[in-house]
Amino acid sequence: MKKIILLISVMSVLAGLFPAKAQQIPQFSQYMFNGLYINPAYAGYKENMYAHLIYRNQWVGIKGAPNTTMLSIDGRIAGGSNLGLVYANDQIGPFTTNSVMLSYAFRFNTGDRSRLSFGLTGGALHYAVDKSKVDEDPLVASTENEWRPGVDVGVYFDMPQFYAGFSVMSLVPNKTEVKTSLLVMRTDPGYFLTFGGMIPLTKNLALMPSTLLKTDFKSPITFDINAMLMIVNRFWIGASYRTGIIPKAGFEDTKQNNAIALIAEAFITERIRLGVAYDFDLNHLANTYNGTFEVSLGYYLTGAKRKYSTPRYF
Repeated sequence: MKKIILLISVMSVLAGLFPAKAQQIPQFSQYMFNGLYINPAYAGYKENMYAHLIYRNQWVGIKGAPNTTMLSIDGRIAGGSNLGLVYANDQIGPFTTNSVMLSYAFRFNTGDRSRLSFGLTGGALHYAVDKSKVDEDPLVASTENEWRPGVDVGVYFDMPQFYAGFSVMSLVPNKTEVKTSLLVMRTDPGYFLTFGGMIPLTKNLALMPSTLLKTDFKSPITFDINAMLMIVNRFWIGASYRTGIIPKAGFEDTKQNNAIALIAEAFITERIRLGVAYDFDLNHLANTYNGTFEVSLGYYLTGAKRKYSTPRYF
């Protein structure tokens, strides 16, 4: 069991996002193309029924490193009401977290070409330990499985060429003690602020900058800067830079947060959208693993034509 706790601690240092005592909210490099993963108010943003699958293999080459799969479906149901459903599977060494979260968002027009939505998510998270992957320890038998509630809230504003959102994820904190085998269960509310836009460059080319700030106010704030080129409204290619901001004493070294992600997305048909990303960390431990790989697949269940008066770029 001591070996497992040591692995979790080292991995938390590599992530540089939350201290080892806290469970990291799953992180993705392609979040700007499906905001539902970090903000319930995004549900129904594309207006058509949309399904999305994303898989992230973090720190390739390290045994027991995080491995995350998420599947979502969302869309407008009637009037300003929108629903979203997200299933997530997160594996870290012998620990597995499965969650099912249902989101409701109410969206209304604030102008001829602008909208505002408020969202709420509720669901359950199931934590489990695979005893075959840990040393014999009496704590494992007593805490092999746990169910916990999950609640998220958010607000989202969008225009044809701009969006902004704020959300609080894991609103109900989990204060599981470190002394149990469910070390990775501990969570604190995570605060996400994101905004981005589209700047036309030519008839067939546009620049899409965006940013994301996230923190739990107990560890360094992470700050993402993203720049994507959109080509003929069909292809996206760009990069993301992730770094840390020092919120208080005790976190003077934020170099462990630094990372770069290369991202590409494309509509391979009118309904199918494929995306890939490759992350590599910019710290002294980066040469111990082979980066992080991420792939996503989106599908318009009710057709790719948007009912909104302007194209959906995000």
